[in-house]
Amino acid sequence: MTNTNSKPLAIVPLLEMDQAKLVHIYSAKLSQLTKKHRLVFDLLSHGMLVKDIAKHLGLAEITVKVVKARVMVILGATTLQELAVIGKCSQCAYIKPHL
Repeated sequence: MTNTNSKPLAIVPLLEMDQAKLVHIYSAKLSQLTKKHRLVFDLLSHGMLVKDIAKHLGLAEITVKVVKARVMVILGATTLQELAVIGKCSQCAYIKPHL
């Protein structure tokens, strides 16, 4: 189901939040991610496919799928679109490792 702007309903609240509120909510959650979680999160939030992430990091696809699922639970995201919105939080970038 979509709204009149044709964005999935799940991400509309995230898109409507101001930057400060996003930082407040997700900084603590992002700090709970391990290094592997952060790498997978960063690549997923930039649109990379699971199989490409696995190849890039030298991991099995199933490992990346398990890490992806864990990241989504930690961040409370239900869709990849939500992960992308969280990943675009520019002030949260200091938490992300440089690739």
